[in-house]
Parts: sequence; C-alpha cells; structure tokens
Amino acid sequence: MREAKPEERRRFYAEEWKKEDLPDFLLHTLSMREFGFDLDGTGPNYRYIQFLTIEDLANFLKSKAPHAAYSSVCLYQNPKQREGWIKAELVFDIDAKDLPVKSCGCPKGEVCEKCIMEAKQLAIEFSDVLKSDFGFRDIHFVYSGRGFHMRTTDEPAMLLGASERDQMVSYIVGGVIPSDLTISFGYSRIFRKRIAYMLEKVREDELKDAIKSRRVLSKILAEKSKIIEKIKAGQIEEILRPGEIGVGTIQKLLQFLAKMNFQLTDGKVTVDTKRILRLPSSLHSGVSRKCMVIKNIEKFHPDDAVPKFLMEVEH
Repeated sequence: MREAKPEERRRFYAEEWKKEDLPDFLLHTLSMREFGFDLDGTGPNYRYIQFLTIEDLANFLKSKAPHAAYSSVCLYQNPKQREGWIKAELVFDIDAKDLPVKSCGCPKGEVCEKCIMEAKQLAIEFSDVLKSDFGFRDIHFVYSGRGFHMRTTDEPAMLLGASERDQMVSYIVGGVIPSDLTISFGYSRIFRKRIAYMLEKVREDELKDAIKSRRVLSKILAEKSKIIEKIKAGQIEEILRPGEIGVGTIQKLLQFLAKMNFQLTDGKVTVDTKRILRLPSSLHSGVSRKCMVIKNIEKFHPDDAVPKFLMEVEH
C-alpha cells in the first residue's frame, strides 16, 4: 500500500468515481449531512460543507480531487453550522492497524492483507451480536482502506445517546467481566468468546503484565489451549489449580484481557454522535484504496478495493 499521487487522485475522480457507488442511506439524507475534506494530506480541515444535490458533490470531487473525503454519521437541520441535531448512525470502527493482537506479526500502525481479514472477521462477529442480541437489521459494512466501518441505520440505534453507545461498545467487545461467567447466552457468552479470542492471540511478553509469577505464567502457557476451551464453555472452575492457578490469578487474567478487548474497536468513534467518517465511494489516498460499501462481507477481499490506476501500474 502506498500514497496516491495528485495526478492519480485526479484521474480516480475523473474516470472511476461514480455516484452509483454511494449507498442509499447517504444518498437519501445527503443534504442533512456535514461534509469535510482533506485537500492536501494535512487533515480534514475543510469542514462544515453542505451539498444539496448529488451533482453538487460530484462536481466538487471531480474539481478538487481531495486527498480524503468525509461525511457526518449524523443528520442536522443545518449541517453548515452543525445545528439542529436529528439523529446519528450507530458506528463501529475496526481498524486493522490498531488491533491489539495480530497473528500476522506486522507492527501496530501498519496493515497487511492478513490483519485486514482478521478485522473483517471481527466486523462480521460484531454484526452478528447487533442482530441476535439487539435486533438491528440495517447494518452496512464499509471498507475504509485499512479496516472496516459498521454503520447501523435502524431508527432505535440512530436515536441512542452517547452513554448508551458507550455501553454498546462494552457489550460488543466484551470489556466488562460479567457477574456470572457460566450463562450460556447473552453477554456472558459474548464475553467468554472475546476473552478466548484475545488469550489465543496475545503475546507472552504482554501476559507478563498481568501474571507476575513466572512459574504461574509458564503453567498458563503450557495449558493455554485447554484454558481457552474451558473459558468458551464457561467452565472457569475447572481451570483452577490449587497452589498454581488460583481465583486471584484468573481474575487478574480476565481483567487484563477485558481491558485489551476495548482496543478491538475505536470506542470514541461510536460514542461521538457528530463524527465524520470516510465517504463511501471516495479514495483513501494514504493507501491508494477505494473506500467502498461491501455488498457481501463474507466474500470481500482487499483486492476488491484496488483502484484502476494502481492495477495498471502493478501490471
């Protein structure tokens, strides 16, 4: 992945960008959203823009060929002043570069195909929870260039306040230890699944922050697969080993992993009801990838988002 050159940005918006690539949930509310732009790579400092028609937006993109384009997740009565807040999408931002654990080995802040696919799987799992536990149905997946945005437009979701959205983050990621870890459904099940995922991928040097005893840590690492299976099954008591792995150790381990779970998504994005997000159909010039709505998340691959100008260079 590399940064797009100015002439490549101009070519993308002149030849490849299409208004048909904008999702209906944006098209139907276009005039009620704030738009923002990064014109030269220094950040989205050209803000408080309103477009009354799709043609106005198209003309702007083709004439300016911005480094990045954004639109608000919320609807306003007066987008130019960000006044008259009406409602906002419930958004989850899963960025591959910020995942707390990666099986690919690339450092935090960088991405590769493997960790993008891991971020995709998390987005699918988060969506499953929103559907099964909250009954939401209008969930849209957007590839952001280095990860995924989940944008929920069900009316009850869009009317949630900041505090409720914060609680949604805790629930989805498994960030709080439940009072009963053995319940086979609801939050207890979600928490165990997230903890098992984190324990499976977390590095030994990171676990040292939670388990100070080298002897106990060695025991946990030796029985890691078994411990993960017991956690998934809600059989926490079967992990205990008198004189080795006690209740206090398990509590510290769960607290440490739960804290890491909060890094699976950027909670600030979810809580902020006036947030701007990358505009689906636009170019993420930092990595030369299309920010695009995903019609079939199961089949999506990052190669689907490669712009034509890059494919021609590489071939």
